[in-house]
Amino acid sequence: MPVTTDYKDAILVNKSVIEEENNEIERRGNTKVSNMKKILYHKTELKVAKYEKKELMLQIEDYTERAKDV
Repeated sequence: MPVTTDYKDAILVNKSVIEEENNEIERRGNTKVSNMKKILYHKTELKVAKYEKKELMLQIEDYTERAKDV
């Protein structure tokens, strides 16, 4: 079955304009991905710091209880 294509509303766009727009979209996407990676890194660092704090607090509690026994 043949397909009829209607070109009456079509416009011609210079290839360089499309390439510039695509480059801008790609640049913005790369920037966003980079920012998301930085956020993920800092969230991970924060979780590690919270874990270490909790571990140290438990050690303090343990040493305090041991000191009471002595």
